[in-house]
Amino acid sequence: MDRIRTTSAEHRAWEVGAENRAAAALETFDARWVMAVRVSDALEGGRAAVLRPETRARLVTSATRMGLRPFDANMVIAIVQDAAREGQTPRDLDTVDRLMLVPGPRTEARARPGRWVLACLLFSAAWAGLLVRWLLG
Repeated sequence: MDRIRTTSAEHRAWEVGAENRAAAALETFDARWVMAVRVSDALEGGRAAVLRPETRARLVTSATRMGLRPFDANMVIAIVQDAAREGQTPRDLDTVDRLMLVPGPRTEARARPGRWVLACLLFSAAWAGLLVRWLLG
């Protein structure tokens, strides 16, 4: 029975290639990736990976502004904390794979105009209607 033997260098080259492919799957502007990096920066205590409650709340608020659901934001936090406790970073292959399982940002959250935009449009339309009525007498 022939066994395929790989050297340590070949194995490391394969790992680096796999990590690069996984990292390419999450764009640098992807909300999940941005959130993961922010969480990693906010963790305290080294491998204990402690996150203060007020910092967690701020991160979740930031994530919801980027279109993530609060549940998904907390999932990203849990993934990054678990990775830090295992001695990994957000760039490691396992961490990126787990981040890819979290649903991306909701597109309707970014595409829907705010209430103040709609209020301004209605106000402008009302003024335009009054102006036309005044000009036509």
